[in-house]
Amino acid sequence: MNQNEGCTIEKCDIFDFMAKYVGLSVLHPGGFGATRKLAEASHIGEHTKVVDIACGKGTTALYLARQYGCEVAGIDISQNLIHEAKYLARQKRLGEQVSFRVGDALDLPFHDDEFDVAVSQAILVLVDDKKKAVQEALRVTKPGGYCGWVELSWKKEPAEKFLEQVSTVICAYCILNVHTFEAWENLFGDAGLKKIQTLRFPLEFSGTRGMLADEGFWNSCKLMSKYLFNPRIRKRMSTLNQFFRSHPEYFAYGIYVGRK
Repeated sequence: MNQNEGCTIEKCDIFDFMAKYVGLSVLHPGGFGATRKLAEASHIGEHTKVVDIACGKGTTALYLARQYGCEVAGIDISQNLIHEAKYLARQKRLGEQVSFRVGDALDLPFHDDEFDVAVSQAILVLVDDKKKAVQEALRVTKPGGYCGWVELSWKKEPAEKFLEQVSTVICAYCILNVHTFEAWENLFGDAGLKKIQTLRFPLEFSGTRGMLADEGFWNSCKLMSKYLFNPRIRKRMSTLNQFFRSHPEYFAYGIYVGRK
């Protein structure tokens, strides 16, 4: 099935399901725990100017501004998500530190050497020209600055039968674009990233405590309500959880940080 067909609870891509139907606001692997590790590895601090590429609703940009006191510019290709991000920035009174605009990760609307740090989470699996996306992040980063990504990663090269199940059992079409740790490192190196540091983590489910930390109390309540009272969402969530837990030999994520 083409990933654009059958956009229903049962058949839409896993990212669309989690965002549109479940209502998650933090979609990247590892949640804010991974974001914190990414920020530390990228040396983000109070006087750092950061670009958050494919910022979505702005949750990461707002988190970074609040936690580290840095200045953040978020871009996303979706006008609706940028509208929501701007609303959240006003709500949290972070409008002076954070700005949002519509933009393409393959053609960033910024000047060369504009930022100290460029970060991106769970975006490369969604774009075809991954090398171009990395090169754009490097282009807008100052010489010697840091670029970092959080991405799903295979622990080992997946078997063909397993990849078929990724499409047919859990409809995770974007996961077909995942690379092994080594393949990601080669991609970043070929694109021009220097001094690459890779942090490897198993893909684990954080449970209720992790959901509260990432989503906050009120959105966690909404998420639990959907799970409890919508049998279609509950059934697909059960299928996803079972599939991920049944294949610990494959699923992981990496934090990749290097310098321009």
